[in-house]
Amino acid sequence: MALQRIFTPEYVNQLINDIHPENYLGDKIMYNENEVRRLKGVEHPEGLEEKMLSADDEYEAAILLYEAYKDISPVIASNRCFWIYLTHVDLARYVRKLWPDLERYDVDIKSKKQKKGDLRSEEEKKKYIRDHWMISPNGLMRTSLMNLWWSVYLTVDESLGDDHKYDLTKIFFSNSGMRTRRLGTGHLGRNKEALKGILTFMKENPEIFESGIENRMIWITRHFNLIGGTKPLANMPSSFFKRELEYYKDHLKEISRREDVIGPQALI
Repeated sequence: MALQRIFTPEYVNQLINDIHPENYLGDKIMYNENEVRRLKGVEHPEGLEEKMLSADDEYEAAILLYEAYKDISPVIASNRCFWIYLTHVDLARYVRKLWPDLERYDVDIKSKKQKKGDLRSEEEKKKYIRDHWMISPNGLMRTSLMNLWWSVYLTVDESLGDDHKYDLTKIFFSNSGMRTRRLGTGHLGRNKEALKGILTFMKENPEIFESGIENRMIWITRHFNLIGGTKPLANMPSSFFKRELEYYKDHLKEISRREDVIGPQALI
């Protein structure tokens, strides 16, 4: 099997700083083959893009991506040369499937300045490309392929056996806002033990979250951030996070509105 290829650091800088939106409109993206290097010790998985394109959802695609590169180190998994090569070459069509609306807005914008179907300006197109084909300034959980791989890496539990090792991963993918904004993007989202404890609590108490995850996740992240001011959460086992939520189970059940977690009437 052939070795995986990646872009050179110099070429990645060039791609980020000199974006040509017209190059991203088709399935294939033109790139300089002279700026490609082999990645020692990492094999190129055959047929991965087709498998991901055929996946039913992001959860299934993420499992496929993780399984294909499950043996890479966190150092490689943090290397933008690796991911930007994948978004531009090996998995370009899948990224295009995730983010098809380069030329026009696909959703209403909160500022009300743009509406669905409005054309993006040249600078807006470049920002769209930086966010989804490069590395999002909002972090790895907001970056197309990195967020899929890391979401699995941080939640897979091999101790549960092959049939259940992705149970917590499935919960993590059950709500995009939880994964890419509330829980996944903060310190808790980079803490495997914290994620394991919180997601295990969710797995064992699904009835609490049936009426909504967003507001409860605001409370959960704020609660542990407050605790983090006095305790080293990075050193705590998953049982600590689960036990803490068990203690506040009734409190979590009472949360139903945004006013319950934000504002003067918030439940602390």
